[in-house]
Amino acid sequence: MAGLNKFLFAVFLLLISETVSRSIDEDDESFLKNPKYKKYDELVGFFDKLVSSYPELAKVYSIGKSVEGRQLLVLQITEDIQGEHSERPSFKYVANMHGDESVGRELVIYLAQYLLLNYGKNERVTKLLNSTDIHLMPSLNPDGFEASKEGECESLSEYKGRSNAKGVDLNRDFPDQFDKNKSNDDEYLFSGRQPETVALMKWVLSKQFTLSGNLHGGAIVASYPYDDLSGDKDCCEESRTPDDALFKHLASVYASNNDLMHRGDACKPEKFVDGLTNGAFWYSVKGGMQDFNYLHSNCFEVTFELSCCKYPKAEELPTFWHQNKESLIAFMEQTNIGIQGTVVDENGEPVKNAQIMIEGIGHAVKTTHHGYFWRMLLPGQYNITAAAAGYETPLYTPVTVRADRASRLTLTVRPHPRPRPLSDERNRGPRDIDGLSPPDFVHHNYLMMERFLKDINAQYPNITRLTSIGKSVQGRELYVLEVTKDPGRHIPGKPEFKYVANMHGNEVVGREMLLLLAKYLCQQYYGGDERVQRILNTTRVHIMPSMNPDGYEKSKLGDFQSVRGRPNAHNIDLNRNFPDQYGPTVDNTVQEPETEAVMAWSSRIPFVLSANLHGGALVANYPYDGDADMSGGRANPAPDNDVFVHLAHVYAEAHHRMHLGQPCKNTPNERFPGGITNGAKWYALAGGMQDWSYLHTSDMELTLELGCHKFPPAADLPTYWEDNKEALLEFMEQIHTGVTGFVHSHIGHPLAGATITVGGISHAVRSAADGDYWRLLRPGTYNVTAGKTGYESITEEVTVPANGTVSLNFTLMPDDPQHWSSAYDFRVLDNIMYTAYHKPLELYAKLAELENKFGDIAEFRAGDSLNTALLHELKLTADAGGPEETKFHVALISNLYASQPLGQEMLLNYARHLATAYHIGEPIHKRMLNNSVIHFIPNLDPLTMKILRNYDHTDKCDVTPIEEEFGDSLYNYLANKNLNPLSNYTREKAFARLLEVERFDLVIELASGTEGVSYPESAKIYEQYAQMFQEHRTPGDIVCQKKDDVVHGDLIDLIYERYNVPILSLGLDCCKMPKDEDIAWVWRHNLAGIMKVVRSVNTGVVGFVRNEEGGPLRAAMVAVEGSGRQLRVTPNQAHYRALLPPGTYRLLVRARNYHDQTLTVVVVDGVIKQKDVVLRRINADQIPGGQFEEPPLPKDPNTVYITGLALDYNSVPVNARVSAAPLRALHAVVSNTTDARGRWVLALPVTYSGREVVLSVAGDGYVTRTKHVKLTGSVTANQIIKLEKDDDVMGLPRLVFVMLAGVVGVGLVALAACCFDCRRRARDSRQDYLFSPLPADDKRPLVPDEDIADIVRKPYYDEEELPPSETDSEEDIVLLRSGRDWQANEQD
Repeated sequence: MAGLNKFLFAVFLLLISETVSRSIDEDDESFLKNPKYKKYDELVGFFDKLVSSYPELAKVYSIGKSVEGRQLLVLQITEDIQGEHSERPSFKYVANMHGDESVGRELVIYLAQYLLLNYGKNERVTKLLNSTDIHLMPSLNPDGFEASKEGECESLSEYKGRSNAKGVDLNRDFPDQFDKNKSNDDEYLFSGRQPETVALMKWVLSKQFTLSGNLHGGAIVASYPYDDLSGDKDCCEESRTPDDALFKHLASVYASNNDLMHRGDACKPEKFVDGLTNGAFWYSVKGGMQDFNYLHSNCFEVTFELSCCKYPKAEELPTFWHQNKESLIAFMEQTNIGIQGTVVDENGEPVKNAQIMIEGIGHAVKTTHHGYFWRMLLPGQYNITAAAAGYETPLYTPVTVRADRASRLTLTVRPHPRPRPLSDERNRGPRDIDGLSPPDFVHHNYLMMERFLKDINAQYPNITRLTSIGKSVQGRELYVLEVTKDPGRHIPGKPEFKYVANMHGNEVVGREMLLLLAKYLCQQYYGGDERVQRILNTTRVHIMPSMNPDGYEKSKLGDFQSVRGRPNAHNIDLNRNFPDQYGPTVDNTVQEPETEAVMAWSSRIPFVLSANLHGGALVANYPYDGDADMSGGRANPAPDNDVFVHLAHVYAEAHHRMHLGQPCKNTPNERFPGGITNGAKWYALAGGMQDWSYLHTSDMELTLELGCHKFPPAADLPTYWEDNKEALLEFMEQIHTGVTGFVHSHIGHPLAGATITVGGISHAVRSAADGDYWRLLRPGTYNVTAGKTGYESITEEVTVPANGTVSLNFTLMPDDPQHWSSAYDFRVLDNIMYTAYHKPLELYAKLAELENKFGDIAEFRAGDSLNTALLHELKLTADAGGPEETKFHVALISNLYASQPLGQEMLLNYARHLATAYHIGEPIHKRMLNNSVIHFIPNLDPLTMKILRNYDHTDKCDVTPIEEEFGDSLYNYLANKNLNPLSNYTREKAFARLLEVERFDLVIELASGTEGVSYPESAKIYEQYAQMFQEHRTPGDIVCQKKDDVVHGDLIDLIYERYNVPILSLGLDCCKMPKDEDIAWVWRHNLAGIMKVVRSVNTGVVGFVRNEEGGPLRAAMVAVEGSGRQLRVTPNQAHYRALLPPGTYRLLVRARNYHDQTLTVVVVDGVIKQKDVVLRRINADQIPGGQFEEPPLPKDPNTVYITGLALDYNSVPVNARVSAAPLRALHAVVSNTTDARGRWVLALPVTYSGREVVLSVAGDGYVTRTKHVKLTGSVTANQIIKLEKDDDVMGLPRLVFVMLAGVVGVGLVALAACCFDCRRRARDSRQDYLFSPLPADDKRPLVPDEDIADIVRKPYYDEEELPPSETDSEEDIVLLRSGRDWQANEQD
């Protein structure tokens, strides 16, 4: 029986395998036979043929014409093509946008045939056509295709073929999101663009496509939006859409089904992880088509680059089809993921152009004319709603998106009660709205407003209280109406909320909305409205209708966008009059009465949430409003940015029209996605109220712009109310999100002013007088810390729910400095007990004590070198005095400015802290000093001594020396500006020399006068270190006024640029020089932050850079992407160090005459990753698949070959003669010469196979080399012979030639000396024959030789005027050369 079962099972498996193979084989791909490219005319006829063959499935149409008049053809394919199928999502492939990128064109044609041939046969194809409306466009650029050339892998000259017939790149011709002149009108969208571009844009805008693929060539990768970047950057930075995760998935679907694409390195040298790239990260494209699809329609488009060669030969097309077939189909199937549904009204009628919004994703799609929508989403839980003009926006509906199929949903919207334009007076009869009567919808001047508020207070005394917080310039009361249960006092645990309006006197809509809101709340509270009752029972609401009543009285009804009445009576803009974090301006040096009143009010009451109502635009604006340079145009987010963005979305989405982000008519380019904006990104302003509220109180404030019309007609007020009522209520309800509780002492007393901080958010709120606090947070898990001077801090972990608040109470114990020291500072009591400022010599003595106490790790250097003679330093490292080449070098410096001596005390404290920790064996600190050398360099500024000499032991928060401080002097010296002719800048030169010599990986400046952090502007990776410091320190009790020290920032940038040394300036305290006893508190507040930054020496990448032989490449450089730094390797072992925060980085390693190498490194916190690098020399010896191709060899069975290269020692090809001879033979049997690339081939008879021959390679100027080679097989390949430069001179070895030349030279010198001596002696021998008178008694012989006869002397007269006497004759005048001549003459 068992055998029978096995037999049946085997038969079953066989049937299955046969069935599967047959189903696969049944796919009709007959179109792959005889591959060729179809030219335009062929394509027209071919599409007509397909339509006639498949009239129920296919239809051809044109969306327009090209420049040269060719039709832009599209083949539509779907089941029952003649019918209307509004329920089906539409998909499109567009190819050949660049005319010479032709693979996609043919694949679209293949795909059309495949779908039509296999419909009804292949279940997958059948399902696709039954559920999806498919549109295939083989060529958007038929003119370019016709001009291109088959077989050309790159574009022709002047991009002929790539561009259209007018030479325009169509993928740069679409509207761009970062175009400064962008608009949404037809003139901007279509004017001046190419006919192909206009045709495609109108097609996309008229047809609600869901998904699209744009097929290109020249690479193999899936590229997803966005394609462009703001600013002037060309690449290397991701530009992400709100649907970034979805786009990555879509791109991955295609790439993962294409093995070549998924590999990512098909077209070297480019490499893409998993075959994917963000378009802008690859390279920025302005005016690209895929971005246009996403931004201007429902369509999600991805660009697919399909081939390295742009226009390959036609015979390769079947290969491309097989590579891409599965990807093309799988990508189309993604059209049906996410949510599919309809939007209808109460009667079930479809609502067109309704926006489908997903909570948390800032991108909406619209419904079709039939009310259908398709919103692609990844599997997960989502909240969805629909917004349509004239309809109320329903609450979010939760939807679960599954992976296997689309979720179906119908959304119902209800019409607005009064859906009409704001200024339309027609059909507007008097009636009550929300209990508000027509007389309420009027503009209230000051007296009317005063009467209105007093009436409400009189009518509802139990829930209202009317007060004035001050007076305006002209004496008008600044009224505030308090609306709450039990008004008039702060109830512990009950949060405070405020609305302020009419800050600009001519922006009046907010003023009227708050008056209406006040009456509505009161009426609804007593009318039994549970929602309003809940708000007023749990929240103390403050309503200030007008902050600028004087300006209102100057304003004019009907004002649309003027400034009349905008400022107060002193002509001051009140929203520029608050103290600003970046310093004073002309507008906020002196606060106006209205400003002072609001500041005092805000400081007196613990407001948690508020909004400032304005007009002139329609947007929810969140902090910060200002930035350091007040340039605007870029976001300056606050630490609580995610909360602010959420709050802005709450208002904008609850508002009937704000979330649409539409511009005002006078500012058509001003669009706000989702109806929200960061203030500084919109435009920067200094002295704004919302920034001041956030920075100086515990209040989170937004600015709400309620409409384009600043002073609209009163008839528009009902519609404004209907637009804003729900938003006003929902925004108030947000006060009950986050964490709330009380802070008490250990004996139960409430602690006011305790700071509540959240891990990872560098912003604190403070407890109120009763110890109660409120901290708005988004849902999630947080570490919340409560702290107060004199008490020990406590940190608790808490989870904020999705709705509502969580309660968290703190009980703080009195502070014990010694207990804190034991817990956090290794009981170094000197750091917290009897703290005082040290004069320079005292400080040096303290540092020197550490060397004596911890000699194994500490070395105090003072005068042992030129640098330390001026700048004394303490070095801490494990094994002091040992090798330091492979360790990180970090410097802590202080007193860059003499007015900031606080840093030197922190420096001394940290040195003691670190040395003690190492000594007791604390593992983190031991590892730090094993990995690094920490340099402590105090007292950079010699003026510090003068500051301390005059110190009177009180706060000196704004001390400024009369003389130039070291930081400013250093900048002037380095920048060669404002130089002092009386200074030799000795100390500045020493500091610059120190930077050059030590090559610090990081310099940490301990500064004061600020709690901010500065770092090189061009190196954003150091922002992470700044965040580390801020997240781990405890902020001070006061908020620092930000001071934009331009010179200090420029100095940091200049040092980074010139010396490649990053400086991280840590602000320790708002006060430059707090009093002595406060030094301990500053230390306690900053120890954790300083420690976190210095602990970064345990995180980074290190390694050695070597050549292929293992030798160090001492001239190598390592560049870290994103840091702007080029790291030099060490001069000994060629070691590099990259101190990096956690993240993914690319390292570029390069050395002269070597190939660059790029590494991708994932840096993990607390891990130093070892990455050694081996660089390959340029023109290195690689033959197969490398730089040198194998020479072609004829196939001859009677011949064997030897091939190879002749190179010099720099791997440069050599022109040489190559010969081969049998062993012990005198003559070569074959010879040849190398080609231009150094390649050579020798052909020998087959009888030499298996034998050994001697190769001889000779080249002019090179030493002849020989090599024994054994022939194996038909080809003995890769014989590389390197030739040495010939150093012979005149046929002699150089040494012999030099020695011989020396001998010859010495000989010539000796010969010359001999000749000179001979001439001298000859000259000396003639001196006795000089004629001169002789004394009469001189009897010496003329020739002293004894054998010479005596000579008769005769007198000689040299006077020329004496003529010869008559007795003289020529015979008597004789020249005597020797005695012999004289003697012979006598004989004659």
